Formats: sequence, structure tokens, C-alpha cells
Amino acid sequence: MARLGLAVSSKTVRHAVARNRIKRIARETFRQQREQLDALDFIVIARSGADRKTKHELHAAFNKAWSSFIRCKNS
Repeated sequence: MARLGLAVSSKTVRHAVARNRIKRIARETFRQQREQLDALDFIVIARSGADRKTKHELHAAFNKAWSSFIRCKNS
């Protein structure tokens, strides 16, 4: 079963609300794809500017990342 680690520092994303939103969306999208990701470990490290992304942009970015890992696994 795949596992997820999150690193969203207060230095990178100042406001706790924004940090929690990023982590919540990462966990949500990860749970939706978890069965297809095999037994891999993933670490998400937030970059500066992540707090300026909308909810839909974050969903799209995470779904794109999980999809690319699934494609690599199936290759």
C-alpha cells in the first residue's frame, strides 16, 4: 500500500489555513489514486507560491502528478 508524507513549512507557506488546505488536497487526491500506486512512498514538499494556487489548480496539479507515477509504473 502506498504511503504519503507531507512537508509544508511555515517558512514556505506563511498562513496555517493555506498550509492545511494544501495538505488536505494532497491527501484527498492521494486517497483517490492510492490503489493504483502500488507500495511506493511519496513525499510532497510544497514550494513557495503554492498558497496562491486555487483549489482547482491544486487538485489538477496533484492529479497530474499521481497520473504520471501510474503511467511510469505501467510502462
